[in-house]
Amino acid sequence: MRQARRSVRVLGVLAGVLVLTVVGCSRLARSAFQNPIVELHDVQIKGLGIAGGSLDVILDVYNPNDYRIDASRVTYTVFADSLKIATGEVSKLVTLDNKQTSRLTLPVTFTMRELTQAAGILLQRGSVDYAVEGDFTLATPFGSLTRPYRSKGRYDTLAR
Repeated sequence: MRQARRSVRVLGVLAGVLVLTVVGCSRLARSAFQNPIVELHDVQIKGLGIAGGSLDVILDVYNPNDYRIDASRVTYTVFADSLKIATGEVSKLVTLDNKQTSRLTLPVTFTMRELTQAAGILLQRGSVDYAVEGDFTLATPFGSLTRPYRSKGRYDTLAR
């Protein structure tokens, strides 16, 4: 009976040590992980029609980590000034090589109403501030992590 109690205690202590080790390693890994750095590279209008249009938002994504990470999902919201133009997600696998910049194209569709509002801002000012924000779902050596990103720029008719 004593032997059984002693074995149960030893197993309990070992299980506790194992849990603390896993939690500690996970926290250490998350603190060692650096978020990808996202910069807006370009916005290209692909098409315009009566109902709306489409454009490509092109991002440069830098992976500052010493290891490759794979993004299994990227969500995005595109703003023109404070006006939300579009939201969506890309569910194809995107590989971010260590210490490298990768280019990611986000296909965006918008309605004529959204286009008219953004065009009104552009005509009034001659430029429009835009932003792209969302989340990366990353598969890292330490498990799956979801990290936010935000990038912004200005579309200027005089600079084009």
